[in-house]
Amino acid sequence: MENGIVNDYINIIEVFTKKIHLWIQLFIDKTPNIVIALLVFILGFYLSRLIKKIAIRILEKRGVKPSSRIMLGNIISVLVVITFFMFSLNILDLENMFKTILAGAGVAGLAIGLALQGTLSNTFSGITLSFSKSIRIGHQIETMGYTGTIEDINLRTIKLKMADGNYVSIPNKLIVDNPMKNYSESDTANVLVTCGVGYESDLEQVKMLTETTIRQMMKQKELDTTISFYYTEFADSSINFIVYFTIPSKKLSESFLYKSEAIMAIKKCFDAHNINIPFPIRTIQMDKQ
Repeated sequence: MENGIVNDYINIIEVFTKKIHLWIQLFIDKTPNIVIALLVFILGFYLSRLIKKIAIRILEKRGVKPSSRIMLGNIISVLVVITFFMFSLNILDLENMFKTILAGAGVAGLAIGLALQGTLSNTFSGITLSFSKSIRIGHQIETMGYTGTIEDINLRTIKLKMADGNYVSIPNKLIVDNPMKNYSESDTANVLVTCGVGYESDLEQVKMLTETTIRQMMKQKELDTTISFYYTEFADSSINFIVYFTIPSKKLSESFLYKSEAIMAIKKCFDAHNINIPFPIRTIQMDKQ
């Protein structure tokens, strides 16, 4: 009985010893691969830092925002490290382990992606806007009912400075998914003025005086312009028209200034020529009892 127990212990020790020798022999056999894999991984780590710096410099030359540059640089760096990590596992013949890790990361990534769907959507939209040439800091845009100058583009929102001096932050996803008017994309802007004259007015004279007034106003500023004049409707109290002209400016504030001056000049001209600009009048008729 005791001899059997002793033999069992001896067998266990022999098996354990063989395992230890096998692991040592395997480690010795794999030592060159381990060294090479370690060197490859270290090389990948330092290359990732170098490539990150180069990528950030390139993005800086393209005018990409600092926050976007850093984030994209980090993504590139991580991708380089992962690539060299795969090479290291391949050298060690551990592809199956990497596949297991990758499968687990995929499940975790899916859960995180669903939880942060809105945030990730704004982040990727921010990356898109950072690389877009049609929208930059300093541009004046109109979107989602807001009009202002772009003060900042980060990975979550675009910050606009409104005409009243207040700021509004709009999520990047809404900027990408909705129509946007960019006043700064063109070298010129159209200034639109609407008005109405009485039914008794000479429409040919009204058109001639309006165009002449705007042309003289622009001539005083030593600017040439293209003027378009159209009558639009027979309204309740007036015959309405629109007139628009071009100005060599990208700034929305300049458009407001030119429009204000045009309205004052047209009003002064119409008063001088007794042209009536009517306003709605309601007549109340009271029957005699």
